[in-house]
Amino acid sequence: MPGAGWAWLSLPPALLPLLAPWGASAAAWRFEPQAAAPNWQWWTASWVHADWRHAALNAAALLLLSWLAGPRRGGQLLLLAACLPFLLSWQQWLLPDALPYLGASGVAYGWWAALAWWDWRERRGWLFAALLALRLAWQGLWPQSGSHGEPVLWSAHVGGAAFALLLLWLAEGRRGRQ
Repeated sequence: MPGAGWAWLSLPPALLPLLAPWGASAAAWRFEPQAAAPNWQWWTASWVHADWRHAALNAAALLLLSWLAGPRRGGQLLLLAACLPFLLSWQQWLLPDALPYLGASGVAYGWWAALAWWDWRERRGWLFAALLALRLAWQGLWPQSGSHGEPVLWSAHVGGAAFALLLLWLAEGRRGRQ
């Protein structure tokens, strides 16, 4: 299969939530928009989690999305996983009443949007897009809480999808000009 050698590139970010700290240990790694957070927390916040269930669910979502993307998209998923955490933290920093941020769900929603983008000419792409839009609308209308009562940051989910689409659009435009 052409490009199958790149498939493994999406595995490290998909497994990173299981290897990074969670629970009380994650507090030092999360992004606190209202505090003068160290620059490295702008990236690490997407990989630490509130508890092991949070980490396992995000890792499972990333593994599923990696598998659905196929072997040729591993490099692109890795680039999204490298860029989205900074953009999501920046977005949280800009919000007036932003809460501390942690978890890979913003990256997962970005990968989900990428699947819709890559397959938009096929029924599968429209299905991914419709399910993503419904999920985001549901979360926006009926906010949820995490396993410890902390709010799920809908803004990170929307931001992950929007920033992934923006990055893919920019990359496509750049390729079109060459």
